[in-house]
Amino acid sequence: MKKKEGSRFFSRLNQRKYRYGRFAVFLTVVVFAIVILLNVAVGRLEQTQAWAVDLNGLNATEFDQSTLDVLKLVDEDVYVYTVYQASTENALRVQVDAILEKYHALNAHVRIGNIDPVTEPGRITQLAGDKALDEGAVIITNQDESRVKVYNRDDYFGVTTYGNYHFTYLYLERYVTSSLVFVTSRDTPHVWFLTGHGEIGASSCTMLQQSLANRNYEVGTLNLTGGAENLLQNDALVIADPARDLTDEEAGLLRSWLAAGGRLLVCLSYQTDTAGLPNLTRILDYYQLAFGNGVVYENENETARYWNGNTLNLVPRLAEGHEITDKLTEIGSENLIIPQGRPIQPVLLPEAGAVYSRLLTTSDRAYAVDGNEKGTPGTQILAMAMIRADQNMEKEKDIRIVLMDSAYLLADSNLLYYCYNLNFTVTALDWLINSDTTVDVSSKVMANSTLNIPDSETANRLGIIAIGVMPLIVAVVGIIVWRRRRRL
Repeated sequence: MKKKEGSRFFSRLNQRKYRYGRFAVFLTVVVFAIVILLNVAVGRLEQTQAWAVDLNGLNATEFDQSTLDVLKLVDEDVYVYTVYQASTENALRVQVDAILEKYHALNAHVRIGNIDPVTEPGRITQLAGDKALDEGAVIITNQDESRVKVYNRDDYFGVTTYGNYHFTYLYLERYVTSSLVFVTSRDTPHVWFLTGHGEIGASSCTMLQQSLANRNYEVGTLNLTGGAENLLQNDALVIADPARDLTDEEAGLLRSWLAAGGRLLVCLSYQTDTAGLPNLTRILDYYQLAFGNGVVYENENETARYWNGNTLNLVPRLAEGHEITDKLTEIGSENLIIPQGRPIQPVLLPEAGAVYSRLLTTSDRAYAVDGNEKGTPGTQILAMAMIRADQNMEKEKDIRIVLMDSAYLLADSNLLYYCYNLNFTVTALDWLINSDTTVDVSSKVMANSTLNIPDSETANRLGIIAIGVMPLIVAVVGIIVWRRRRRL
């Protein structure tokens, strides 16, 4: 009896409908297995080979070429830690993890991990010291933890609003890439702001300081009263609008430092009287450099060369053929605005072995006004660079000097937000120091426009259309389609 029942069961399975059913089940299982294996394989490739498509509007994991170049050079272990509690799950953490995982995928020396601030507070103190860290912070360090960079969440992510637009910015790639260079480097370039003479100091140039820090510069202040031991070869010294002159001893220290391969940036606004700065003037004069007097006006017919209808707001031309200006042109940072610039004297008798370059100039119809005296119209120089290369081709012994005509190129002001003055100054310092430990990565910014309803009447009309008219149209169309199908 059981044998008959068993044979009857198998005979049913051999029926046509069951044979097709078995095949369909088998095919379904095979397809599911292939999909699962394919998903695992693609996920593995995504982790190890950075095979992922970024559909986010920020393109956060589409790395800049500078990042790719830096990653090729990292040949020692570097550790990148996020600071999150284990229970924290949010969109930003997912985005940050995706970015860091791509770093690891492109170079296995970049090790990534997370430090829980609740369970591992001592570990955070060990790395960050006294700096207060928020959840979402990122820490980058080398293997022996002798060089560390720390960024809070607000340092690399935020949203700003201008009018009807919201801008989401993400600087994480810039900071991580810059930090990779920092923690794997042995030398750090220094930029010093001279103090002690009523200058514009580092505290008035916080935006410049931040930009330099992002590029791995150490920024500090220097008072020559105690000597120049901290001022080393290849360091850059910024002298901005001093109210008092250098002492004879300070001038001697600067001359010796420059002759050994110093890098000097001097910025004098039109209000600064060079007659009261004889020692500084003599240092520049030794290299055939000098500032003129007065303030520069652009010709009113040269509308492209001034801004906002004011011929004092100069929009300079960038010279071609110099590293500083060519780089700005390459990255599209050509629009500078210089209010109330002072002229820089053209070099009439170049020093032997020195090369002089006009970086920023006006039109050929601009003029300078000194008191009640109007100068002869002609091209006015607003920034100049000089290099005297070392005879033995040792670049660290080159003498490099940049002159700038206005504090608006480096001091904090609203102007720095909507023109490229800061880019010019940072690029000039890059050229002065000529270091390979600086890196520049573009920021990720996404603009989201907001649709504003102008008044309540328009809002009421839109509400009637959305709540009443559109549903009514859909209902009528549905009834018509239903009746037609019913007749078929």
